[in-house]
Amino acid sequence: MGMPSDTVTFPTPLWEQVQRLYPNLAPTPAQLRLIEALDKFHRDYHPKLLIVETDPQGIITYTNEDFAQLGGYTPAELLGQNINILRSDANETGYFRDLWNTITSGNPWRGRIKNRSKDYELYEIDMVILPIADATGSIQRYLAFAYDTTHRLETEKQLIQLRTDFEEGLRYARRIQRAIFPTRVDALRKFFPESFLLANGRDIVSGDFCWTARSPMGNRTFLAVADCTGHGIPGGLLTVIGYNLLNQIVLYRGITVPHQILMEMHKGLREYFLQEEAEEGRLVKDGMDIILCSFDYGMTEVQFAGANRPLWLVRNGELQEFKTDKQPIGGERLAEDVEFQVFTLELEAEDRLYLFTDGITDQFGGPNDKRFGTPRLRQTILQIWNEPSMARQRALFNNIWKREWMGDTPPTDDATLVGIRIVE
Repeated sequence: MGMPSDTVTFPTPLWEQVQRLYPNLAPTPAQLRLIEALDKFHRDYHPKLLIVETDPQGIITYTNEDFAQLGGYTPAELLGQNINILRSDANETGYFRDLWNTITSGNPWRGRIKNRSKDYELYEIDMVILPIADATGSIQRYLAFAYDTTHRLETEKQLIQLRTDFEEGLRYARRIQRAIFPTRVDALRKFFPESFLLANGRDIVSGDFCWTARSPMGNRTFLAVADCTGHGIPGGLLTVIGYNLLNQIVLYRGITVPHQILMEMHKGLREYFLQEEAEEGRLVKDGMDIILCSFDYGMTEVQFAGANRPLWLVRNGELQEFKTDKQPIGGERLAEDVEFQVFTLELEAEDRLYLFTDGITDQFGGPNDKRFGTPRLRQTILQIWNEPSMARQRALFNNIWKREWMGDTPPTDDATLVGIRIVE
């Protein structure tokens, strides 16, 4: 087996160079595919082909000038050294073990390797390693071809920094969101002692929110569960607008009838987005789905109105669904005036009320990766409703919906479920 020659330059196809180095080498289909992929990807961008050869123990037996220079060495300094002289700890754990297992099995390997130069500078190469065997099949050499891809390191570093900055911004946005409207169950129990809240965000910032308040006269208690357009930052910004609108309409303007509150929210969103329309020549069509309840002082009656969200009542083991208007707050009809219906329901002791966003029913999971669905939600509620402790109900539901159904499946959407038990 002769030593490789340094005389081959582009635009000679890379495989022809392999054959010049080893005229008797018969390529396998796997070797050909890797060589062709490496050549096709880099030929137009990296004029310098890097070549290095080692014996079965990893001792460098040949290197061309370009490979040595990339690491800050001369070929003479590398000859006789173990290839690990270039190794860095910037590669993933187990990376070199997988590489070694592949090539010692006689299979070619391709991947990006982060090396350290003589001056301890990090650089990266995209490399193909070919095991070279003799007539008996015994591996005699490992021949490697590579291209310098160090430029990717700076790009990766910038992307990592951008991601870090973005996630820090999201976490700060979440702190602001929570400061504006706490979503913990304590805020809900302030007005509804027998209740639970399950909130599962898809992203760091949620597009769902739960709002509770008492009217200025003290005779009505309000509860709303809302799902804003989108999730993440867009949904999170809209939750702040929706939450502030509810406070303005109910607490400062004194409007307490649910359907009127929703109509005023629709108008309020339009006013928020008028400036956007003027600046961009179009009307923002973001909006929200919501179920809004108003309870009397003794919790014997509830008035409610909704935009694409129902109210569920469980009484004596029977679940009743009360559907509301099939239109959102804002959305496609933001430029129009819309009306909502109001419903009144007499309550009895031990009634259970459930309010939820569609993230609960839309969550994928289970053995066949399907949506949780409304029928399954109904079945689950009927399994847990008779548990007198609302905290226990939440734990049971969380175990069925999140642990058993959702499992390792990523969240499909922001999801919120609120349960209330009516006591005497």
